[in-house]
Amino acid sequence: MSAFHAPNSFVRMVGGDLVSSKITNTDAMRIEVLHRVSRPKMEWHFRQPEVTLFWFRRGAEDLKGMIDGCNAAHRFSGKANLALFPAGMEIQGQWSVGPSLDYVVVFLDPEFVHGRLKTNIDRPLVGFAHEQLTRGLEELRREALEPDNVFELFAEGWGAQALAHLARVTRIAGGEKIVSRGGLSARVLAQLDEYIRVRLAEPISLEDLSGVAGLSKRHFLRAFQESMGTTPHRHVLDLRIEHAKQRLTGTDADLTSIACASGFSHSQHFSTSFRRATGMTPSAFRRSRLS
Repeated sequence: MSAFHAPNSFVRMVGGDLVSSKITNTDAMRIEVLHRVSRPKMEWHFRQPEVTLFWFRRGAEDLKGMIDGCNAAHRFSGKANLALFPAGMEIQGQWSVGPSLDYVVVFLDPEFVHGRLKTNIDRPLVGFAHEQLTRGLEELRREALEPDNVFELFAEGWGAQALAHLARVTRIAGGEKIVSRGGLSARVLAQLDEYIRVRLAEPISLEDLSGVAGLSKRHFLRAFQESMGTTPHRHVLDLRIEHAKQRLTGTDADLTSIACASGFSHSQHFSTSFRRATGMTPSAFRRSRLS
């Protein structure tokens, strides 16, 4: 790891009992595979110099506390079990866990991150799902448990690919930070994006989204369209179609499962919406990408 000269400003306090740990270091990152026992609550105070990616494999439920001085409450459920924190961000709060907590933490060297992205990751994402990242983390976990003489090369390649995924998720691809284009601030747009992606498989109403933004439905609708150039309904639909495309090409799941996971009420609704958006049926799209 590159040197980071502010030791007194960093803290890592985790409650519960550590049952097992495996720590593997490379020049680009540190990987920790951890198992803790703590029920029903676990105190957590965390601030580290690296960009940190958490994968809570089993046991994480709710996180309540403060993130960089702001009140935060996040629920981890199903596949929405990832968390990303920028370098130097402070988190202090309480986890609902139990009876045990299995998780993987990847501490990414800031110089490695900046060298690949040409910018910094500057906002957290908590309780989000990302199928490609999760698959990659599972492979990284297996490799880190028994590293061989080419693990360093493997980890560096994994890190570059993971950063590409994270750049898209956090909308900093191409070195651009999030910029508000109109009626909603960058902070609110980021909160809305996280809210939608975590709940993509669930019904999402205009009332839900306006509540996240703290605006009346009428004001929110106008401000959202000014900021994003589309309606909230269209934006959610676009994200669902994009999610469905990823599952069609990245998994062997049947169309009904993909429809439900992407937030469509039934397979016919999914097929009609997908064809309207892409000009192809889901089956034809899958065949065209896999052929």
